Amino acid sequence: MNRAIFVALGTGAIITSAAAFTAGGDGAGGSAATQNQYRRAELEARAAQRARIEARYQVDRAKCDDLGGFKRDKCLVQVHATRGRAMLAAAQPYEVRF
Repeated sequence: MNRAIFVALGTGAIITSAAAFTAGGDGAGGSAATQNQYRRAELEARAAQRARIEARYQVDRAKCDDLGGFKRDKCLVQVHATRGRAMLAAAQPYEVRF
């Protein structure tokens, strides 16, 4: 008797959860077009942010051209490190958190 009840409850739970996925449609998630627009906007925002970082890097790197020798090398390393930190900071809001 207990086994039959357990099987019936388990089957009912599976059927109910499967029905919730199909009957709900796209009510909570929005339409596919809306999700694609959101995803496209997110990708464009990330690309624009990376482009700003890259433009700043190129400007700062051009400032290093006036220097020579060790000072130039030190400047290039500093500019490259600044770009790397900016890229990491830009990627942080988009990373998946578990």
